[in-house]
Amino acid sequence: MNDAALGLRQGSSRPWRLRPWPNDPTVLQLVFVDHLAVPTPMDIAAALESARGRGVAAVRTSAMFPRAADVSMQAGFTPIDRLVLLRLSLDHRTTANLRARRAEVRQRISPMRPWHYQRCAHVDQEAFGPMWGNDTTGLADVRKATPTHRSRVAKLGNRIAGFAISGSGGGSGYLQRLAVAPLTRRQGVATALVLDAVTWLGDRGLDAVLVNTGTTNRAALSLYDGLGFVALSDQLTIAEYRFEPDVGHPT
Repeated sequence: MNDAALGLRQGSSRPWRLRPWPNDPTVLQLVFVDHLAVPTPMDIAAALESARGRGVAAVRTSAMFPRAADVSMQAGFTPIDRLVLLRLSLDHRTTANLRARRAEVRQRISPMRPWHYQRCAHVDQEAFGPMWGNDTTGLADVRKATPTHRSRVAKLGNRIAGFAISGSGGGSGYLQRLAVAPLTRRQGVATALVLDAVTWLGDRGLDAVLVNTGTTNRAALSLYDGLGFVALSDQLTIAEYRFEPDVGHPT
C-alpha cells in the first residue's frame, strides 16, 4: 500500500486529488488515491467542486475499474476511452520460460535516472500523442503509484528508444507504463522492456502481472498475447466531465 493510501485509511487524506492534464491547461485529471477503492458520490461531487473553483473547462479521470466508472457516470461523466485489462499468471513454469526468453534478448536495458526523465516524457508523448502522453509530472505520478517500483530505459546507441515502469502492491504486479519511440518500433525494444519487467516481478514472488492498453492498440495487444497475457472480462474506463461555459458550475 502506498503512503497516500495509508494516510487515507488513517483518516488523514482525502481519497482523490487533482493535477493538471499534460499539454492542456484547461483540463484537470482526477486521480483516485487507491485505484482499487470505489469512490462515493460525495467524493466525486467534492472533486468537481474543487475543479470548478479553479476555473477549468473539464475534468478527466484516470483509468477506472467498472464500479468506480459507474459512480462517475451517475455524476455526469461520459466515457472518452476504453482500455483492455490483461493478466499474466506468474506460476513457476511461466516465470522460468520468461526468464529464459529474457536471457536471449540482447537489447540494452538500464535504470531510468533523473536525467532521463525529460527524454522519457518526450518518448511518451511521441508514442501516445499530446492527448494521452505524459509529461515529467505524469511519469512521476506513475512511479509513485505503487509502494515498490522499477523504472528502466532501453537504448539504441546513445538514444533512449523506450522505457517501462513497473511496480508491485497488494500482492500483485503491474506494468504501469510502456512507451517506445515511433522511429524505433519493431526492433524488439518493447518485448525486451516487458520481459525485463515481468521477470523482475516474478522474482518478487508475485502471482500475476496486470497491464492495460487501448482496445484498438493492436500492436500492444499482439505483444502481450505473445508473452502469455490474457484479456480479462472487465474493461477500464477513462471519462470526462465538461463544465458549463459560465465558469464551470456542474450540471
